[in-house]
Amino acid sequence: MIVQCEQCQKQFKLNPDHIKRPTVKVRCSNCQNVFSVSRPEPVGVVEKALASPEVKSPPPTRPASSRRLLILLIPLLVIAGGIALWLYLPWPVSTKTVPKTTGIEQLHLVKSRGFFVDNKQAGQLFVIQGRIRNDFPAPRRWIHLRAKLYTTDGQTARQLDFYAGNMLSDKQLQSVPLGELVGLIQRPPVKQDRVQTIAAREEVTFTVPFGDLPELTKLSDYSVEILASQPA
Repeated sequence: MIVQCEQCQKQFKLNPDHIKRPTVKVRCSNCQNVFSVSRPEPVGVVEKALASPEVKSPPPTRPASSRRLLILLIPLLVIAGGIALWLYLPWPVSTKTVPKTTGIEQLHLVKSRGFFVDNKQAGQLFVIQGRIRNDFPAPRRWIHLRAKLYTTDGQTARQLDFYAGNMLSDKQLQSVPLGELVGLIQRPPVKQDRVQTIAAREEVTFTVPFGDLPELTKLSDYSVEILASQPA
């Protein structure tokens, strides 16, 4: 599928198989703008939803009294009315694929950037840093994210799930082993021995390091997706 940046209007080719949720946030590699991309509906599902059920006409009957004819017409009118309601009344969309408890509707990726760091033990790392803003009217906690690196052919090269709020310093990125860095960002953040909460309209930072990188010429882009959060 083709997506277009809302800011610079540049178009990119995006494999729809990479969109695992109804809506994901992606970053334009041209102007760094972050915008939302919706997953396209499969053609077969749309065609099936638009197809009208076949209504078979009742077999012809012999002439009868008006009372008998009325008795026969009542079930047909009920069936026809049911079909009309099914076709024309709006029905609620199923929420089985995206539970209401995910809590991401009013969380927004404010800014992100990617850069390389030389780690003393793991070698070259690619690091993504950014901020998430809580636009819910109440505090949230445990903002769960997923970051991906993509190759030039659109394949996922690396993927990490982590929590926002676990900021890593430059010194940690340069000296702490990669496994320990990943362990730090994959546990819920705490503040003064308590679970960290993000107030309404507050922004929280995140850092995610990737190691064991493929050839740099094969790396193309990255994305950060908000997976879930909970009320504080």
